[in-house]
Amino acid sequence: MKNRSYLVHLAGVIAMIIWGLSFIWSTQVYKNLNPTATIFLRLVIATIFFTAILFIFRLNEKVERKHLGLFALAAMFEPFLYFLFEGYGLKNTSPVIGSAIIAMIPLVTPVAATIFLREKLSPMNIAGFIVSFLGVMVMLVNKDLEFVASTKGVIFLFCAVIVAVGYSISLVKLTKLYKPLTITWVQNIIGMIYFLPTTIVMEQFEPSHFGNVSEYIVPLICLGVLCSAIAYSLWAFAFSKIGASRANVYSNLIPVFTGIFSFLLGIEAMSGNKIIGIVLVVVGLIFSQLKTKEAKS
Repeated sequence: MKNRSYLVHLAGVIAMIIWGLSFIWSTQVYKNLNPTATIFLRLVIATIFFTAILFIFRLNEKVERKHLGLFALAAMFEPFLYFLFEGYGLKNTSPVIGSAIIAMIPLVTPVAATIFLREKLSPMNIAGFIVSFLGVMVMLVNKDLEFVASTKGVIFLFCAVIVAVGYSISLVKLTKLYKPLTITWVQNIIGMIYFLPTTIVMEQFEPSHFGNVSEYIVPLICLGVLCSAIAYSLWAFAFSKIGASRANVYSNLIPVFTGIFSFLLGIEAMSGNKIIGIVLVVVGLIFSQLKTKEAKS
């Protein structure tokens, strides 16, 4: 059981590493494609990859017609609405600030999980949420304690946070019915259908430069295979084992990894407040995953 527990937490961390990189890959692709075109192609790549894996290794399972409504709702939240808000939010902010705001998802999820899923949190879990939140806030300010970010971008990103909470609730219900691979595969297919007409419309207002394939193909494939396929499967697995509230705390690691990779790739400098923020986020994450005797199930 202990080894199984480590696998669950490892899955959560790996998903966050991939999603931390996704903010950098997305920024690179947005130089040529608009967000809707990027997301549509990302889902197409993910769907092709998933279909091949599921049928080659015979991992596919039958999806009941009565559950399609729940799948449609989950896909409406994410990837559709979430990626729209995140995409246009990230286009107007830096990768680190964008990922830091997205990391606020764990602070909203426990409230929704308590109301809709009746999940219980220990005082240590709550302390972890607070410490992680402080860490994220520290990463959002400069040395003069000034918050510098595009208002437009911040609004889009906060909308993405709200939508992600709705997705978390529907995902928990789905993980009780289907395997993580099936859930991710179906939601990508439905999301792709949602995005097709949206992409056609948005191309009229913000045309993409599809011809510069060499400039965006690698990060686009990474977004499709690693982010929309592998990371989402790992995330669904973690959700099914430790619940919405505790699994979502891993989102706080996203700005940590985004900040580290942005620094290593020379995209953004690693300032003192970002280092302090990273330490607080990690400490808060550890607290949030501890179980007291009352909280153990």
